[in-house]
Amino acid sequence: MISRFSLAAGALGVGALTLALVGPGSFASFTSSVTANNSITSGTFQLEALPSGSPTVSGPLIGDAINGGQPSQSLTPSPEPSVVGQGNTLSYSLANANPGDAYTYAFSVYDVGTLQGQVNTITYNAGSTGTALEGQMTVEVQEYVGGTWTDVHTVSEANSCGGCSGSPLPANGSYTYMLNYSFGPSFLQPNTITGGGASYTGEEASATYRVVFSFLDPSTSQNSVEGSNGGTATPTITVNGTNTP
Repeated sequence: MISRFSLAAGALGVGALTLALVGPGSFASFTSSVTANNSITSGTFQLEALPSGSPTVSGPLIGDAINGGQPSQSLTPSPEPSVVGQGNTLSYSLANANPGDAYTYAFSVYDVGTLQGQVNTITYNAGSTGTALEGQMTVEVQEYVGGTWTDVHTVSEANSCGGCSGSPLPANGSYTYMLNYSFGPSFLQPNTITGGGASYTGEEASATYRVVFSFLDPSTSQNSVEGSNGGTATPTITVNGTNTP
């Protein structure tokens, strides 16, 4: 999150010495003063992310195992920001990832500051652990635009083919997704978030994204993705924006 602000101050009144004629051949003097109290507040551009629906899973064998072996997913937000500059975190948890399945979660991003702005990049970074598991998975980032989930391009994709469609990428890498290479930045207007709802309901109230992790090969053995960390991965997604004039 990036914030910019400008300051403007009014002129302070200054005491002046005035001479007044009070009678023939004589003068009297008096002073006057003006006091100005100035209050200056900068604007803020601050993002907050909230879950959009429940995570979903798809694959050829969903429901085929006993309940204890089924994948489970959850997506929970941190408390709403109450201090300027305090960020917001979504915690996504996936258990029992299964070869051949795809796992999807969606979230909406709001501007809870006082200045309008835009989301222009999304970064993905593989976790410091879990390279064995992530190496068997791909990741996609999409935005909900005009009623359709549309791929967000990475810098490398846009540079290599002049604006080709986004494609699944290895989940053990790091990428910068550029919205302007796909369909332009996502503009946001200030919202007041209360109980998970927004008070501003115009077309720039929020931007909604989804992340799709796919386990590539149904024939992958469990031992090949366990590694020294027990088959755990901790990748991160970060939404980056800036305020606009």
